[in-house]
Amino acid sequence: MKIAAKIISIIFHPLIIPVIGLLIIFNTDSYINYSIPKDLKIAIITLVGTSTFVIPLLISLLLLHKKMINSLEMETTKERIIPYGFTIIFYIFTLSMLKEAAIPPLIFKFVIGATLSVMVAFLINLKWKISAHMIGVGGLVGALICISTILEIYLTSYIIVALIIAGLLGSSRLILKAHNQLQIYVGFIVGLICQLFTIYFLT
Repeated sequence: MKIAAKIISIIFHPLIIPVIGLLIIFNTDSYINYSIPKDLKIAIITLVGTSTFVIPLLISLLLLHKKMINSLEMETTKERIIPYGFTIIFYIFTLSMLKEAAIPPLIFKFVIGATLSVMVAFLINLKWKISAHMIGVGGLVGALICISTILEIYLTSYIIVALIIAGLLGSSRLILKAHNQLQIYVGFIVGLICQLFTIYFLT
């Protein structure tokens, strides 16, 4: 069980969620999919993947090598401060780059929502350990709900799969004793609200 939980936690790491979200958006039956050239889609995914996943991961590995964190799980709130800080910086960098590109506002709002969720997680983490995994998957569910209703497209199957993943991920974090139930539930709600607020209400 612990091996399966570990694998699930790795596959659906919160840093990779924005890329997963973009891949789904770019394969929907919507104007976003048809209006953005393939080369631009690849460029956006490469930028987001590099800035919000690859670079933060490399920084975490460096911190691990320097013994500034004990593991990539970053089990204590103190260990998460520096990685969160760097992640926020690169999310903001990603937003600044995307702002210069000719992309639909919905894509930009999705990344803003992801950035907001990381910032909120950072602030909460200063006092209390929250599940970053659940923030990520909660944000994915929130984004899919918003996109489905705003663009009036059928994403029910994606939403159901995302909810199943959320259940598996939450169970995995509990099995690994990485979080308690409250931290799991609050993490999911924070991610969900950040995307709902950003996509629906941000002008």
